[in-house]
Amino acid sequence: MARQTHRVYSLEFKQQVVQETLEPGTSVSVVARRHDMNANVVFEWKRLYREGKLKLPGIEAARTSSTELLPVNVIDLPVPMPRPVQLAENESPSTAGNVPPSVCEIEVEIGKRRVRIRGLPLERAESFLQECLK
Repeated sequence: MARQTHRVYSLEFKQQVVQETLEPGTSVSVVARRHDMNANVVFEWKRLYREGKLKLPGIEAARTSSTELLPVNVIDLPVPMPRPVQLAENESPSTAGNVPPSVCEIEVEIGKRRVRIRGLPLERAESFLQECLK
C-alpha cells in the first residue's frame, strides 16, 4: 500500500496564501485551488492568523472570535397603522384581530458592506439575530 506524504509549507508560503484570502471578494476555495491544495488547510491558516499565531509581515492580526461583541443600534421606526375596518355589530375592537404584528428593520455594517432587512416581525428578527450571532 502506498503511503501518503504530508506536505510541509514554508511560513512565507502560508503568509502569502492567507494574504491572498484577505483581499475583498476573494474566496478561500478559489485561493486553495489556485495553489492546488485543500481549502481546509487554508481555513486553518486563517484561523491561526485570526488568533495571532500566524503573523503576516506589516499587518496587524485581525483578532476575532465567537465571543467578540459587535455594536448594535436599535432604531424605533413608526409602524404604519392599517386602515380602519368596519366591525360587525357583535364584534368589539379587541376581538377584531386587526392589530398588525410589530415589525422592525435590521441593518448590519461590516467594513464597506451593509445589509438591511426591513419589515420582519419582531419575533423573527430576534431569532434571526440570535442565529447569526452564534
